[in-house]
Amino acid sequence: MSDNIFGTSGIRRVFSNYDNTDVMLTPQMALEVGLALGTYLKGTGTVVIAKDIRTSALPIEYAFISGLVSTGCNVKTLGIVSTPTLAMSLRYLRAECGVVITASHNTPEYIGLKFWNPSGMGYIVEQEQEIEKIYNEKAFLNIEWDEIGTVSHVNDINDIHIADITQRIKFDGSNLHVLVDPGNGASCDIVPKLLSTYNVKIMTINAQMDGKFPGRHSEPNKENLVQISKFLKTSDTDDIGIALDGDADRVVFLDEDGEIVDPIRLLALMALDYYRRYKDTIPKDKMKVTTPINSSSLMEDLLNPLGCDVIRTEVGDIKVAQAIEENGGFLGGETSGTYIWPRGHLGPDSIVTIAKVLRMIVESGKTLRELLSEIPIYPYYRKAFKLKEDIPFTEDINQKIIDEIKGVLASEGKQVKSINRMDGVRFDYDDGWILIRRSGTSPYLRISGESSVSLEASKSLNQIAEESMKKLNLI
Repeated sequence: MSDNIFGTSGIRRVFSNYDNTDVMLTPQMALEVGLALGTYLKGTGTVVIAKDIRTSALPIEYAFISGLVSTGCNVKTLGIVSTPTLAMSLRYLRAECGVVITASHNTPEYIGLKFWNPSGMGYIVEQEQEIEKIYNEKAFLNIEWDEIGTVSHVNDINDIHIADITQRIKFDGSNLHVLVDPGNGASCDIVPKLLSTYNVKIMTINAQMDGKFPGRHSEPNKENLVQISKFLKTSDTDDIGIALDGDADRVVFLDEDGEIVDPIRLLALMALDYYRRYKDTIPKDKMKVTTPINSSSLMEDLLNPLGCDVIRTEVGDIKVAQAIEENGGFLGGETSGTYIWPRGHLGPDSIVTIAKVLRMIVESGKTLRELLSEIPIYPYYRKAFKLKEDIPFTEDINQKIIDEIKGVLASEGKQVKSINRMDGVRFDYDDGWILIRRSGTSPYLRISGESSVSLEASKSLNQIAEESMKKLNLI
């Protein structure tokens, strides 16, 4: 049995009903992880549990709850709701911990467990390591028969989440036409309800919950959003498209012409909107935006001249949330389409983000494309490759990548200015940067980069790096 059960986004594995826990997530493993979490919590307090629409979420939920209540913890279940709703609920339900049973944007055979602090921030590495230690040692809390915890269900949490948003973000969307694609996921209920509350005119596709994802693959990327893009291109009425992944921690917007909006350009636009709204009332030391190492340098170029700092982190919403908690700030976001608004909670919240984007459109009287016209387009290119072996990237592997790519850059006439090992290896050179890192949630190598020369220059260098990774026998 593997000693390492956590990745960079909780536990995420292919489901199986037999004991092969080196590579699978089984009900038996879920039972023992529940026992480990309950032991970590000392068998006290309330744990709130939500799940997404995956077919395997049901046996994992029951097994996990069995482990938790067997240590004395009380459980409140939310049923099928979005991850942002779970993160929001912890403060409202005064819980010690939240758990989402989900594999987020992964394909249907995957399932997972992700833990959340009362602040809405996911468990950090140190917390996961403590739970992992208990799990591996099987050092579970032993209680008497009359100390077993209870299970109850909360029915109205989506309505509470919507009320929490609409009390803070106000606008009349009666002139808006919005096309929503929840991807058959957990947001099929809450997003149309939220938009109806704002009087928005809605059309939906892939809006029936189905854990087999019959409408499209869960990840809201270009390849999977062809259908909604075509609808928008041919529509005479729709102003904007909104697409989400299975658990709705990610949201991607499309403009009125069906073009996918780069999440980092949207992050910059929302940061600029926030700055203009509150620049006279928010202390300057709170004017901070947090984003990982793999997002565009347009963030610094646009926001630094306004006196707004940009904090860089490792990739992952938990890393972003952790940096916001440590450094302060009003917004965090990633290239994947996750956005964190710490005024509400420290988890990614696509539902709040939808309200904020639509408010910008209504108040400005402009289309999303027009709003984005003041945000520069940087020539950013990225691609993912299946690893030959599902292995962690050790310092030895990273050093081989450094030696190889330094040679590649030199042969291309590029001067390396700095090498950052925060997450993978990032090379900043005289007219751009390139980042090579292993995905934290699946066995893929990701190569991303940006060139101030052109998109073709960035793409060309990425392709050369791809050949180098093949030479190192990684992909």
